[in-house]
Amino acid sequence: MTEFVVYDFRIDVWRPETLPMKRLSEYTRELARLFGSSDQVHLLKIRKGSAVPEIAVASSAQASVAERLRLVGTPGADAEIARPYLELNSFLRDDGGSAVLKIKGGARILDFPGCRTPLSEEIVIHESGTLDGMVIRVGGKDETVPVWLEGEHREKLPCISSRPVAKELAVHLFGEPVRVSGDGTWKRNSERVWELVTFSIKSWIPLDNLPLDDLVTKIRETPGNGWADLDDPMAAWRRIRGQD
Repeated sequence: MTEFVVYDFRIDVWRPETLPMKRLSEYTRELARLFGSSDQVHLLKIRKGSAVPEIAVASSAQASVAERLRLVGTPGADAEIARPYLELNSFLRDDGGSAVLKIKGGARILDFPGCRTPLSEEIVIHESGTLDGMVIRVGGKDETVPVWLEGEHREKLPCISSRPVAKELAVHLFGEPVRVSGDGTWKRNSERVWELVTFSIKSWIPLDNLPLDDLVTKIRETPGNGWADLDDPMAAWRRIRGQD
């Protein structure tokens, strides 16, 4: 029989009899995204009192779920973890409430301040840099052409470029990813999350998706770089990457 670890997500502003089903589905959708391991995470019930969804995590997935929850609010949290947490906080702020995630009968894991979140002033900065992504849209008739990239986590990255650069990038539409260089405008919103406003592309290069073995073989075929003289080029690669 499968064993479970049960979490409580206690929402202070709702009771089971007042929580609309549509809103409940929005909360549970983002909780599922936050927890991950979708096949091994289950909604048991909504307890009385404050609305308390009980979430059961199969013991085989507990380590993975616990690590995801540990990363919330840290620099190691990627968009897949950060976004559902921010969405849940946004729901709670709109509902005028807050919530806490706990092990049932045990430790407090995460706070969701919701309406108690202090809103910060928006900040806009301009800086040069690079973006990586797949070209998903090139269009427009002006001298400055809109170009959209899709990032690693399927986030949309709005850019602009000159007509010549846009023409070059259009060849790669829905193809292999590219790296663009230029000047970006970034905004920190009221939840202290940085968002890309626009990015002016000055130049670009294709990103090579060759498997590592093929890449090292390709490098060894280039004369005069010393890689062809190595007995174990993969071991050398790992040492350079600090993986030994």
